[in-house]
Amino acid sequence: MNPEHPNQSLLRIRLQRRSFLFAIAAIPFLQAAGVRAQTSSNATPMPRKSARSGQAASLPLTGATVERVIRESGEIVLEHEDLPNLAMPAMTMAFDVGNKKMLDAVKPGDKVRFQAEIVKGRPTITHMELANRPARARDR
Repeated sequence: MNPEHPNQSLLRIRLQRRSFLFAIAAIPFLQAAGVRAQTSSNATPMPRKSARSGQAASLPLTGATVERVIRESGEIVLEHEDLPNLAMPAMTMAFDVGNKKMLDAVKPGDKVRFQAEIVKGRPTITHMELANRPARARDR
């Protein structure tokens, strides 16, 4: 029997770890390439400004509840469902917005559907629409 040298074992572990990390990092890009957009016929679109509009059109809309709107910093806190294109599980977190006018159209408690991408290293909402508010209530 030919036992491995300790350095060979350590090298193999490092290579496996790098391969694993590379595979994990590639998941959002692979998922984004294979998904179709979902739209709602009764939802009113909010202003949209996407960093990569070609890719954004193929991203799914994710359901969420608005927890907080932070106009000063241009952020919104959402309790959101899974974000497959970012390989992110359901959670409550803050997002930047691609267009600050999006913040004027929502308030805490609103149900929304949104698209998010990584823009300048930060999770950013590139499209958001109200999900369940009656049409008359939107105009208030």
